[in-house]
Amino acid sequence: MADDHEGKRILVIQTHGIETPTRTYSPVFYAMAAAAMEIEVMLWFTMNGTNQLRKGEAEKIQLDPTSNVNLKTMLNMAMDSDVQLRVCQQSLELWDMKPEDLIDGVEILGATSIIDLALNYDHVMYF
Repeated sequence: MADDHEGKRILVIQTHGIETPTRTYSPVFYAMAAAAMEIEVMLWFTMNGTNQLRKGEAEKIQLDPTSNVNLKTMLNMAMDSDVQLRVCQQSLELWDMKPEDLIDGVEILGATSIIDLALNYDHVMYF
């Protein structure tokens, strides 16, 4: 079945952040699932999704109190699975964040990049 996905790329857009913790996990989970299927995945954070990338914030989001997995764990697992994490430059400004405020492994791209990405990826998932 992996051959059916060869060369495919998925762009996952995350617009929800720490103020809605139940909406932060799914995009990361689906990105990891696609990566496990050997699909190239980029997880693009914009608007409120940006705030979960601020150092120290993702550690505060834990959906299951009986688990030791928090949102930071999920983001690390995604990066370990070769999911590319990208954030919108203009969204950083919205949250008064600087590049040094971001967790390690996140690349900053300008807002117009999302248009090119959406046009060039095979599928776009939006959360």
